[in-house]
Amino acid sequence: MRKSKRFASMPVISLEEGQHIGIVRELIIDPTGKKVAALIIEQKGWFKEQRFIPYSKVHSVGADAITIEKSSGVQKAAGLPEIVKLLRERIKITGARIVAENGTVLGNVDEYYVDVESGTIAGLEFSGNFINSVIKGRAFLDIAYIRTMGKDVIVVTNESVENAFKLDGGLQETIKNVRESTGHLWENTMQKTKDFGTSLNKSLEKVKKEIKRMDLDDSDIFEELDDGKKESTVSAKPVDTYFEDLPLDQKERRETERKSSPPPADISEHRDNLPPPAH
Repeated sequence: MRKSKRFASMPVISLEEGQHIGIVRELIIDPTGKKVAALIIEQKGWFKEQRFIPYSKVHSVGADAITIEKSSGVQKAAGLPEIVKLLRERIKITGARIVAENGTVLGNVDEYYVDVESGTIAGLEFSGNFINSVIKGRAFLDIAYIRTMGKDVIVVTNESVENAFKLDGGLQETIKNVRESTGHLWENTMQKTKDFGTSLNKSLEKVKKEIKRMDLDDSDIFEELDDGKKESTVSAKPVDTYFEDLPLDQKERRETERKSSPPPADISEHRDNLPPPAH
């Protein structure tokens, strides 16, 4: 396939004469046959006369040039009445509005594709409010869904609304598949959001229980008194009682140290020799 715009300004070469005949200026469309009927050629020279090459005379459409067998394949308008009639109708596919049988406006044609072997139109590339409301960018509609190609409007079947292909993003899918996948994506997103909310609620409950437990632990240590103040209810134990919890060897060592320590000095007998307190 070849985009119609790529035909513009392509050189035309005759194979038998090895002659550069001219360049392609425009394509003539046959709306009934849904094909390219002829090429309008602009020839070189001082007196540029508009001539035509019926597409049936085209030998090959290459990457850089279009070839025909003989230069005689280029003809004047007088010898091609059917081509001239189509020229007068001026069917312009690019820019035409695409409307479905049910009245749905799909958009406007940006480009159309041509099968270079036969000249038949393979499909339309379009964009507009309808396509942008479903996917961003452009879409392709196969020629099988095109019912009528008019001067201003191209009528397509109702099935085309669901069977146009998106072109952007590398992945080609029908609008129907895009809608279905978008629906599944929305459902998955909602489910994930729901699961996240459930998990968050569980975490909050866990935190609340932990805070409540900490409050209960504090109440075991502190009790409320009449004056509104909190005081520790943990009673101090005598120092000696703490040694009861020590291991046996430590207790024996402690007892030995206590017995070997000299008794505290008695200073009562020296009180009379102490100087009087200062006044």
